[in-house]
Amino acid sequence: MPKELPPSVDDCAEMSLQCACHNLRRASRAMTQLFDAHFDEIGLKATQFTVLAALAWSADRPMPIGELAEMLVLDQSSLSRNLAVLERLGLLKLEPSPSDRRERLVRLTRSGRATLTRGYPIWKKAQAAIATALNDDLTRHLKLLHKLTRIALTQRRGFAPTPHPRHGPRAARSGRFAPAFAAASGAPSRRPH
Repeated sequence: MPKELPPSVDDCAEMSLQCACHNLRRASRAMTQLFDAHFDEIGLKATQFTVLAALAWSADRPMPIGELAEMLVLDQSSLSRNLAVLERLGLLKLEPSPSDRRERLVRLTRSGRATLTRGYPIWKKAQAAIATALNDDLTRHLKLLHKLTRIALTQRRGFAPTPHPRHGPRAARSGRFAPAFAAASGAPSRRPH
């Protein structure tokens, strides 16, 4: 069997310039840094503000952490870190589910709603600046991003969970590496309702 050659410098340049994942992650990091700078005024990060908005969007009903993670397309460990900060700030409350004590529910507090209200004009200002920079073509770009999200989530379903070598097969069986499907993007959820 012939030995595979490593990618050339040109191949690597092409990957960097053409890779959907690399370019979306790069844009995401830059956009997150921009919105973080705006939300610094209320002491939150963009992801934390998004969590508050998602909880308010859920009609203020307590939401299971797993469902929130699916909606935001966040792994549970990243979400848990953000929830801990928001709970410490008194912006949300974590409580056990009355139907399943192993499941934890998240709900927005009065203070969380007030922070969301204070942050909304900040978000609108940041969003408007992006729309202006895109010559008010933001809607078309967002539709494309939603489509890319649906494509990635749908195609991800075809892959078996693959644990990192240091996590072992138990992590794969536990579903720890299973994909999250965002209800907001229109992708079907594997979670039974």
